[in-house]
Amino acid sequence: MRAEKKMKKLPIGIQSIKKILTNGNYIYADKTGLIKELIEADAPHYFMSRPRRFGKSLFLNALKEIFSGNRDLFKGCKIHKSNYSWPQHPVLYFDFSGIDNTTPEELIAGIKAVLMRIGKQHKISVAGPSVQFQLQVLVEELAKKNRVVVLVDEYDQPIINNLKKPDIVEQNRTIMKNFYGTLKSLDEYLRFTFVTGVSKFSQVSLFSGPNHLTDITMDPKYATMTGYTEEEVKTYFSEHIKAIAEKRGQTEDAVLEEIREWYNGYRFSEKEVSVYNPYSTLCYLSAGKAIGYWYNSGTPSFLIDQVKKHPPSIVPVRGSQATRAQLSDINRLDQIDLRALMFQTGYLTITNYNEKEDSFTLDFPNVEVRKAFFDSLFTEFVGIDPLVVSPMTEQVRKNLEEFDLESFVSIMNSHFAKISYQQFSDAHEGFYQAVLFTFLERSGISTQSEIATNIGRIDLIAELPKAICIFELKLDKTAATALQQAQTKKYMQKYLHSGKEILVVGLNFSSKSRNIESWKGEAYSSSGALIQETQSIEAIPVNFEMTEIFNRLLEEFIVEKAPLLRKLAEK
Repeated sequence: MRAEKKMKKLPIGIQSIKKILTNGNYIYADKTGLIKELIEADAPHYFMSRPRRFGKSLFLNALKEIFSGNRDLFKGCKIHKSNYSWPQHPVLYFDFSGIDNTTPEELIAGIKAVLMRIGKQHKISVAGPSVQFQLQVLVEELAKKNRVVVLVDEYDQPIINNLKKPDIVEQNRTIMKNFYGTLKSLDEYLRFTFVTGVSKFSQVSLFSGPNHLTDITMDPKYATMTGYTEEEVKTYFSEHIKAIAEKRGQTEDAVLEEIREWYNGYRFSEKEVSVYNPYSTLCYLSAGKAIGYWYNSGTPSFLIDQVKKHPPSIVPVRGSQATRAQLSDINRLDQIDLRALMFQTGYLTITNYNEKEDSFTLDFPNVEVRKAFFDSLFTEFVGIDPLVVSPMTEQVRKNLEEFDLESFVSIMNSHFAKISYQQFSDAHEGFYQAVLFTFLERSGISTQSEIATNIGRIDLIAELPKAICIFELKLDKTAATALQQAQTKKYMQKYLHSGKEILVVGLNFSSKSRNIESWKGEAYSSSGALIQETQSIEAIPVNFEMTEIFNRLLEEFIVEKAPLLRKLAEK
């Protein structure tokens, strides 16, 4: 009987190229063709930011083995089949995720320990008064063998891990600035430099000077350097996809579509090519279940902290636009652009490119990120367990599709009632807008905000399969005022002839009741014909002067008729 062919293993969490390639037991999506192109390019010093668990460490490890001249390890790979000459270079490898950085003293001690270890491996004494001195000695001595290669992984950890401690961030930034400043001064001894992280902080002296790093984060040539392309998923993981399909009784196309919906969509340049999250894809292929692997592997506390500092800032991220300069650099640690931070860390991605303006439109890359991000917002920002909201999500969508604003507002207000009163402290209109945005998104409704038109800016747009809902929001005013603004500024025109009904809704929030106090809306056909109008029952204003007169007359009547009333009572 013929033995069943055993599938290759999935390299989940493995960052050693040697472990993956030795004996050929693991699948390797071959990126060595791109690595050769990078090595042989004119610029020898590079920087690339990519989200965590996106293959950066494995990529750097492959660079280390290639520059070490380990040709036989890559047998069968593109670079092995090429004309690459395999020169050997001394390699300095720094992984700042493994260096303590909670205090400046720990950071300095950690860097010194790495330098001492590398020196010991090469029998070089690097004792000295400072990190800069030790680094200089080590590089100059190693360069006597051949020009040195420097690889730095997670360079930004000393900053990101301490964003809530500005004093520590500033001291760590100075240490890192001096470290990279020393590398710059050693350019004549260096063959190649590659630095990675999840973000680009220009205040760390990496991106200036005579041998500044070439930032290839958004370079179309290297857009697929990490992550899996569609073709790579189909080619390298076909057996695993087939196994899942057979187990479920589904087609392979159905399985692939699920992977695509949950884990694909990361686009890092103007080039219209996206990649799959490698970690989540591997976990899915192993477990055969679509859940949030990448997000759950590490809560982005620094990101949530930034959102909590400026709650209204979560609103414009989806569908918002940003220039290349805005996305590729964070130049102020005290006022971080949330769009740039979310793009660089993988929570937003590019969906469209405007060549004329060199600007990009942003959105969540896939189901995993969108769902998990808003779950975290519910927990950390709104203070509500997302499971409490889940049972009503289908009803919310149905209410909007059917233009049942009374039921929709009732559900929204039940959610607002779950929020702790402390969250409303000094809350402005932007806070209510942000919370409503979060509720709609968590209900599975694609929502955008601050959408510009030719004469105004729409607060919120919620898009459903059969309808587009335009929300104009006010705080401590009236729903009629909100709706009137939407009508005056003709927000509806942008969505005419879309093939969907258009719902224009004015909502007024109350800072006293901390919920939606009143609402007024109109439903239109796709062509703009009015279909239906609806509104809440507004409280009738109280005339306090008339109330006082009535109370006085009533009191006089009771006094005058008191004897008669007593006689009637005795009978």
